[in-house]
Amino acid sequence: MALLILIPQSSLDALVRALHRFAPFDWDSRKVIHVLPLDESKHGNVADIVCEYCQNNKIRHVLVPKRVHCDERAISEAGYTVVMGPTIVELVRGDGLLHQLRDLGLDWRSEVIARLKHYALGTVGESEIDRWLGQFERLGNHRGVGEHLLQLLDVLPLTDLAEALSTDSEFYGADLVVGFNNDKWGKSWGTVSNLIRKKCASASLLPIAEAIERGGAPRVLRLVEDGLFSGTEMLAVFDSLRGTRAPGRRQKVPHLTDPGILSRVSTQLHFGVVSDFGEAMLRRYMASHALPNIQITVSGAARKVRVLYGIPEVLSSPDGPDLVNDDVFRTRLRSRVVPFVFQDDKGWKDAASQLRAKMFCENVGQQLWQGYIAKKNFDFGAWPSDRIRRCALGMEGLGLAFAFPHSVPKASLPVLWARGTVTLNGTSVDWIPLLPNADG
Repeated sequence: MALLILIPQSSLDALVRALHRFAPFDWDSRKVIHVLPLDESKHGNVADIVCEYCQNNKIRHVLVPKRVHCDERAISEAGYTVVMGPTIVELVRGDGLLHQLRDLGLDWRSEVIARLKHYALGTVGESEIDRWLGQFERLGNHRGVGEHLLQLLDVLPLTDLAEALSTDSEFYGADLVVGFNNDKWGKSWGTVSNLIRKKCASASLLPIAEAIERGGAPRVLRLVEDGLFSGTEMLAVFDSLRGTRAPGRRQKVPHLTDPGILSRVSTQLHFGVVSDFGEAMLRRYMASHALPNIQITVSGAARKVRVLYGIPEVLSSPDGPDLVNDDVFRTRLRSRVVPFVFQDDKGWKDAASQLRAKMFCENVGQQLWQGYIAKKNFDFGAWPSDRIRRCALGMEGLGLAFAFPHSVPKASLPVLWARGTVTLNGTSVDWIPLLPNADG
């Protein structure tokens, strides 16, 4: 829903300032809220101007402050919903505008709560949001950081994930074999397989190793995962399939009886959400292990996340003849990462507030990540201090603010999903995540 607010030209700046307090930070660029200044010195048919503006911008609701004259009856008779607001002074000062936006579900907090309703691992409502924001305050008046992160948080609805994973899949019918990266029912396997089953009822849904062994012409083999972010998980899955995962490391999936089949079966990899970092890592893996038969398919319905900036030419092509070793490639790729939530188009007030927010999230996130490693009983030898620092903003420093209904990728900010005791400037807080049950 889009809203048009009518305002005298003399009060325009005050209204815009109020919108920056209560509306989503990108209200103007997304055209969620429009503002039409009225020139008090000119006379004319205001209703015609308003109706034409609404028609051209697909707006159905018009907010008219008290004592602003625009022939609202004519606007209403033209089919638009007229919302009578308070006086201009009440609208731009105090909480007048907030109440109007909240009634229409157009304030930033209402948008956040609507998105969080898609999260299925626990309830996240008004009280949980306030509790989470309170931690930012106790650690040094950083509430504004938390409020802005909330506006950047995205929870992908299951319907959108289903569409991204199954586009064109029903065409193949019984010839379609779908493999998953876990041979036991878990939070991703159960959710994703159910979505695929509803869309492709005649397809064969199998654990990944079994799917690969059954695939091959004329059957169509698709390996499906909800998201590809840092690429760490998928590379580990393929190492396990090939039987090359380092000794002592937990195998992600059973290895193939005949690893050579991996290079012979035509395969498509499908993801609901893809970051350019993860895609580059996975394409490089396929090229360096002579697996051109495995294609990464990014459908038009998949959600794309960009974190790589800078000049791509500093990297060897992931499928070129001059492949560098794994560590060099990852290091070069990492040098181009700009954490998602701290990119220049994410609405931070200015460079200083953006830097302050980043430093806060890095400091708290590093402590939370260290606690997460201890909780999971990971081998501390595999987690030197520099690697932990790289994960302060999520795996590989990607800095996402993203969640599925059934899980939260570890490339998202730890302040969103991790828990543990953190200390900043002498104050300690037992940090409770916004998104519960996501640190398993």
